[in-house]
Amino acid sequence: MNNILYIIFTDLDNTLLNKEYSYSEAEKVLRELKEAEIPIIFCSAKTRREQEKIREKMGIYHPFIVEDGSAIYIPKGYFKETKGKPINNYEIIVLGTKLENIIKEIQKLQKKGYKIIGYQDMTPEEIAEITGLSIHDAKLAKNREFSETIIEYDEEGLEKLKRKFNVQIGGRFIHVFGKGADKGKAIKILTKFYKEEHEKIKTIGIGDSYTDEPLLKAVDIPALVKGYNGQWAQVNVKNLYYAKEAGPKGWAETMKKFIPKVK
Repeated sequence: MNNILYIIFTDLDNTLLNKEYSYSEAEKVLRELKEAEIPIIFCSAKTRREQEKIREKMGIYHPFIVEDGSAIYIPKGYFKETKGKPINNYEIIVLGTKLENIIKEIQKLQKKGYKIIGYQDMTPEEIAEITGLSIHDAKLAKNREFSETIIEYDEEGLEKLKRKFNVQIGGRFIHVFGKGADKGKAIKILTKFYKEEHEKIKTIGIGDSYTDEPLLKAVDIPALVKGYNGQWAQVNVKNLYYAKEAGPKGWAETMKKFIPKVK
């Protein structure tokens, strides 16, 4: 049992982070996981810069998956063999499309009179006001590379966007990203890399929303934290563990249940 490497793939908002973007209720468990050298891999709609800030704060330096599976960032030298295109301190594997391609299409539709308003049409102050983020964090959220967040839209414009891109209706906003982007695909790629270097691995995936279904389907142990409305999201995933608690409390509960080293 001790020679199994557990790997955690986790969503962030309303999962490892609560509604106030705090993870204090999971802090003790996080510390134990880090001491046990268990990789914690973020898999979220958040951008690279947003995730880098959270990783720095938590002291987590493993690979991470950004913008709904649009790209995988691997710290340079993390795996023995080069896995992606080297840029700055990372090796990057891009599965989605560049933001500029999405914006070009949105601008075409806007010129034709369709109502589509996204982060790139807004100031950080406006983003902060509707999201509850600080101005600094709103700037990080706007600094997207592979996807756009839509705040207001008309149905016809959205249908036209769907012809060229993945359009996902999230808990609050709409996410638009490349057809190749996929949380599940990104997880499978990273899992393969870990398997090349470790004899036995077991993957745990944890989320809170139906948008996490690809994440949950790609792991050995899928888990869903309870929503803050007291309900679990509707997902079609086999052998799913339903955490009794919401947010980071449910996250910590799940780790205690499935990872022997965590108390």
